Amino acid sequence: MDLDLVRIECEIVADSSVQLIAALYNALRDFEAQFKALCCHTMQKPCTFCALQIECPYRIVFGQQLSSDAEIIRLHQKPSLPFSLYINYKDGSISPCTVGMVVIGSAVNFIEFFHTALLNLIKDSVCDVLHSVSFTLRSYSLDYQGVRHLINDQASLPERVILLSGQHILYSCVHSESVRLTLKSPLRLLCNGSIAHRFDFAMFLRSQLRRCSSLYAYYGTGKPDLDYVRLSESAQNVAVCDDNTRYTQPSWSKRLNRAGLTGTVECAGLVEPMLSLLILGSYFNAGKGATFGSGFYQIAVID
Repeated sequence: MDLDLVRIECEIVADSSVQLIAALYNALRDFEAQFKALCCHTMQKPCTFCALQIECPYRIVFGQQLSSDAEIIRLHQKPSLPFSLYINYKDGSISPCTVGMVVIGSAVNFIEFFHTALLNLIKDSVCDVLHSVSFTLRSYSLDYQGVRHLINDQASLPERVILLSGQHILYSCVHSESVRLTLKSPLRLLCNGSIAHRFDFAMFLRSQLRRCSSLYAYYGTGKPDLDYVRLSESAQNVAVCDDNTRYTQPSWSKRLNRAGLTGTVECAGLVEPMLSLLILGSYFNAGKGATFGSGFYQIAVID
């Protein structure tokens, strides 16, 4: 049982601005159109009537086809899309800015389309904001330690891309009882039908349990060997020690459906394998809008 992952980052070096960050975040929703333009030969709408749909990469990636296994449908219903996007930049310094992507499971078979679509999306956004100003754009494949390996050009992609294993991430982590979570983009978790305005560790962990198990079920082989009931119950006992998160509207959007929790929070009392699960979940983002950049978070162990 396993789940393949490929993590790609594109670094933009330019006279960046808040406007560029806003343009990039708003452009993430255009990724589907960029992907479809690369692999659709007919651009027919809807795809249902296209004779090429069975073999079409666009349909395979974005079709969100339900499983033929009734138990998977009962547990997970409609699958998430098999990738997650994120934007990362240092506070107080907008350049360089990184736009990243994790391609999940069987979708790695179409990594060339993912890579080109991401590059095109970034170039369009940068050109719209910077106009004639020059910029540098480099793309990398990341290993388990986050070390970047340069992708020289599209032709070198198959050889340069690094295939990661979800099982390796889950079972190679040294456990720690205390961690710091940094919510880099708005975290939007549903609580009683509305978005949670306060961080709740148990809610966060359960959300990631569901997301990871669903992605395994639809795009991997088998399922992770996790005791869901025990983890869910134990999460209630994890203490939130230092909560510096706040519910806020991001500066790059005035739309109310982009608001969520950002900031840092420290948690203590984790049991195995909570840390491993949270690290694996960080590849997928968390909460509503995770596929298109919301809920991007990073983890640091507290000694």
